[in-house]
Formats: sequence, C-alpha cells, structure tokens
Amino acid sequence: MEASRQKSQQASHFLIRIAPFGFAAFLLFGGAACATCSEPSPPSLSAQVRNADAAYQSLPASLAAYNLTVRELCGAMEVQKPSQFASNLKKLGVSFDSPKVGLPLRHVEVPTSPSMASAADAGIPVVAGYDTREAPLYPPEGLFVDATAIYDRVAGRPRFSLRYGASKVTLNGRTYKLAADPTGAGDHLKLRAKRLAKSGFAGMIRPSSMPRKPQIYLLDPYDPNKTPLLMVHGLQSTPVAFAALVNALRSDPVIRAKYQTWQFYYASGTPVLANAAELRDSLAETLHALDPKDHDAATKRIVVLGHSMGGVISHTLVSSSQDRVWGSVFRVPPAQLRGDPEAIRQLVHILYFRRNPRIVRVIFMAAPHRGSPMAESLVGFIGNSFTRLPPMLERGFSQLARVNPAAMTPGAAAFYKGRFSAVRTLSPKSTALIAVSELPIEVPFHSVIGQQHPGPKERGSDGVVPYWSSHLDGAQSEVIVRSGHGVFSNLDAVLETIRILHLEQRFSKTSTWRSSSSHRPIFSTASPLQSHSRQPSRRGGKLSARPELDHVERLNQEPLAYFAR
Repeated sequence: MEASRQKSQQASHFLIRIAPFGFAAFLLFGGAACATCSEPSPPSLSAQVRNADAAYQSLPASLAAYNLTVRELCGAMEVQKPSQFASNLKKLGVSFDSPKVGLPLRHVEVPTSPSMASAADAGIPVVAGYDTREAPLYPPEGLFVDATAIYDRVAGRPRFSLRYGASKVTLNGRTYKLAADPTGAGDHLKLRAKRLAKSGFAGMIRPSSMPRKPQIYLLDPYDPNKTPLLMVHGLQSTPVAFAALVNALRSDPVIRAKYQTWQFYYASGTPVLANAAELRDSLAETLHALDPKDHDAATKRIVVLGHSMGGVISHTLVSSSQDRVWGSVFRVPPAQLRGDPEAIRQLVHILYFRRNPRIVRVIFMAAPHRGSPMAESLVGFIGNSFTRLPPMLERGFSQLARVNPAAMTPGAAAFYKGRFSAVRTLSPKSTALIAVSELPIEVPFHSVIGQQHPGPKERGSDGVVPYWSSHLDGAQSEVIVRSGHGVFSNLDAVLETIRILHLEQRFSKTSTWRSSSSHRPIFSTASPLQSHSRQPSRRGGKLSARPELDHVERLNQEPLAYFAR
C-alpha cells in the first residue's frame, strides 16, 4: 500500500510540473488549429458549380457576379489535369467542352498578363496548352490557344466550356461579347521557348549542330479557311524574335479572325540561297502535309513577311530564276561542270527556282537585297571565319569553284573563294545575291525600312543594311521608320504591317490573283520618315489609343551584332 501511495504522489508531482508545458502546447497547436478552423475553407467543386449556376440563372442581373463564379471554376481547373477536371465535372452532371484541335489538352491556365476585356464582356480569358509530341507541324514546346471559359446550360443541362475562335456568346437568353486576351498564348510559347531564343548565335556559327531541322511551325491550330502569314527570321535569330509582333497582330480583331501564323525556323549560318532552298522545300512539305488533296483555301493564298536575310530568301518564293542566277556564277550549263555530281545537283537545286503561285503578297523588313557592307568588314570576316558548315557546303561547293575556274564568270571567280557562310554570301560582291535582287517580283510587295538618324533616306541606314540595299523599285508601299535593324519591334512598322494585312483581306474579296502583268504599284512608293517614338494619330485633339500595342513600346532596342534580329 505504501509503495502504491508513493507512486501516486510521484505521478501527481509529474503532472503538476508538466502542466504549464501542456497548456503552452494547447495554445500553440490547439489554438492554431482553432484559428485554422476559423478561416473559411475554399468551396468545393460542387459548391462552385452551384454558385456558377445560380449566377447564370440570374443573368443579366449581375455579369460581374457571373464572371467571378467562372473565375473560381477556372481556379479549380488550373490545379488539375484537364481529364481529371472533366471527370469531376461529369460526376456532378456538368459537361466539359474544349477547343477541338486534334491534340491532347495538356493544361489550362488563366494568363497573368492584363486582359483586354471590359466589365461588359462575359467569361474568363484562359490559355489552353496542347501536347505536340505527336504533331511535328507544331512547336515542340506545345501549341497554345487563347480561349474564354464560360458556364452555361444547353437544353437545360449545365456545361463548362472553353470557347475558341468566337467573339460572342449567348447566356441565359442575352448575347454578350466574349472576354479575350489575345496575347496570352504568345506569352506562354515565348516563356517555354527560351532555349530556342538563345540559339540564334549558335545557329549562325554551327548550323550543322543544331538539334532542329529547318521547318515551318504552325502557331495556331490549322484552319483551312484562314490566310497563313508566314514569318521568316533573319541571320543570328529565331522565330521567337517575332513574339511581340505576333502578339500585336493577334490583338487586331480582323487579323485574329482572318489570319493564322506560321513561322519558318532554320539555322541561319548556311549560305543565303541554300537557306532559300530550305524555305521552298519546307513550304512544299508543309502544304502537302496539311492539304494533300489541295482543296483548302488556306494553302492557296499565303502572305509572307521576311526580316533581314529572311526577306532575301523570301524573294525566291515570288520570283523565277530562269538562267539568271546560275548565269551570274557560271558561264556554262550544269552538265558541263566538272566535279562531284551530288554537289552539282545540290547547286542546281539552290540556284534554279520558280515563283510559288500560292504566295500572294510579301512584306520585306530591313531586307539586304543587295547585301550589307558589314559582310565585307572586320565583323563580317570574323563571323565568316567562325562559321562551321555541313561538309557539302564547307568543301563541296568550294571544290566546284576550284576545279571550274574557267567556267565561272569573272565576278564569281573573284568572289567565291574560301568558306561560303551566310555572312559571306550577304556581301554586295556576291554575284548570285545581286542577280536575285534583280529578278522581277510577281506579286504585290511592300518594304519597311529602318533609318537610325535624320537625313536624306538615300544616305540612310538601319546600322546594318543601308537604304540602297533595302529599297526595291515597284513596291506598293515603302515606309521608313526611325529604327535600327530590328524594325519589326518598331510601333510604326507594326501599324504598317497591320495596314497591309487589312489591305490583303480587302483585295482578296475582289480578286483571285493574279497574272504578273497586272501588278502595278497602288500606293506611293515612299512615305514621310516617321519617328521611332510612338506618334498615334490625333482625332478631335486627342490621341487615338491602341492599348493592345503597348507591349511593343516596351521592347528594348538593343544593338545587334552582324545581321541579328
């Protein structure tokens, strides 16, 4: 008994000693738990659907309340795989619809960029990302689509859907404009293409080591009725350079409704006309893959925009070489050349081409049609020296020049020695380049030219390409903007591009184009020099705002080496 009493006393003393710690533990853990319990827990998916349905049924009383409930559903969608989200909705009797683009939906996000939507617009702008691993015509980073999330009822049954390509929606008997963020998809692609964006210099000096082959990528789901805008980048660049321009064009309602964006990627260090052959081949492959039976309107009416060297190689899509380009290099036909038959065959493929009748208009931006003096400078010499080309371009063509000196024209014999990199073949002394610049262009074309400093345009330059090289007689319009070589980042150049694309849409309604003999300039071949700073038009004494182009102004105009972006 005595032992039992002692144990009881010891236990009591122990409890007394730990009591303060137990109370503290209660305050720390129990109190925290109570505090947590006092916070409202996020609503369940079932509650979110009930809220959205109630807000939908109350329309048009409060569109803001409706949009808020749709935003809550988007939040639940962002943290789940789309398939799981759709399955959870199905259990609640709600159907889920997403854009049918023939690819697996990978994720859906609400973009962080400021939306262009107003308080009177319905729905929540989202970006739908699709898996392109089994779809090589789309960027490997993914296909991203700007859509709008809405909740509605169809035949009395609830539905949550992502609307793509529509501008209006009917909700509970009333029609609303859909909220939109046309820059979200472009921002997502740019973010995921950072590695590609940094590969421009490597693509110039080590073109054969690049992991991607030259090809055209579709930035929008293929539409058989929309006009493709094919964008071609320049030397030491990649398609990512056009990201802000793409966003600006997509922000225009007409362009968003009527055009789809395609971009040609290539490792730019190979000779100019070899790159041009890759562009022609890639376009033929893309068109066959998209429209093997040649039924689609989209594959018959393509607009091309080429920047810098991209403009030079685009020239070969809208002109026919006949014997002129070959004759600028050789005085004898291919059959009379000595040397490697495969090298001769490839050279024929590069120097002979015919105008592609599917191209209906072209925009040249800072294109060095007659070369750039920089190619003959120390910078050009260093760039050419560091470039390492594929074996055929490195040795095969040089060998042809060495064993056929008497078959070459005097100018070509003097110029084509050593390595034929892109930098070297952009020289004003390149006989083949000059021959291409003199080929008649068989479609309407436009020139956008940069000029860094005030003064006569004839003595102007963008720092890389002088006016005398960018200018071509016969352009339907020629606009000079205060800019360096990266003219596509200049607001005035962006607005000119929008004007031209609108023009093409109006023209396409009245013409099926086109015999080359009917082509005549329809605009002044030159416009007054416009300032690099933003100068919107004035109406009624006020600036005509273009908020969708604000991000263009924020671009840094950085000096670019060689013929960079």
